[in-house]
Amino acid sequence: MSLSLREKYDIILAHERQFAYRLAKDVVKKPEVSVWMILLPVLFVHHMMKMTQYKTGIHTFASNILGTKTKALDKALQDIETGEIQDYSVAEYFPQVPLESETEQALAVKQIAILKLMEKHYRTLLEQPGGALEDLVRGAYGSSGAYRYYLNKLAEAEDETNRHLRENFHTSEESGAVMSRIEERMAEMREEEMRFFFQGEAV
Repeated sequence: MSLSLREKYDIILAHERQFAYRLAKDVVKKPEVSVWMILLPVLFVHHMMKMTQYKTGIHTFASNILGTKTKALDKALQDIETGEIQDYSVAEYFPQVPLESETEQALAVKQIAILKLMEKHYRTLLEQPGGALEDLVRGAYGSSGAYRYYLNKLAEAEDETNRHLRENFHTSEESGAVMSRIEERMAEMREEEMRFFFQGEAV
């Protein structure tokens, strides 16, 4: 049985939420447990404080990753419900961000390029008949090659944004290392997803 538009929206969002939290758990460093905690309770208290920060960090990281995808998914749904693909302005994408400097404005333009790719992807998924997410993906792309083409275009747009971030905002070695880890793990997870969506096909 084919899902309704809202049901398809819900399963796509649930999938993206799971993706975001998996990525967060792989990227945010978990505090290590020490045998000294048994002998020195104060170390255990410190560890628990670090664990609280870790859990908060995972939630914040995942929420930020999911925020971009939710923004694109919501606009894709709106386009389908109204029957018209909108050309959204910067203010509609980022209503609470002042974007005062040229570097901030350039970042917004690069981020919008990512959002537009995602919107098209989500619109295509939402328009497919099917009872599960893999049905929507296979219906939208037909083959792993076509799906990989989308993922490659998305990765290129993300690389542009990340390059701008490294040059203008996150310039420290530590920030660069974290961004590299995010990029690597995200690529691995997308590859895993593609193999799942197109099981039995050479990818």
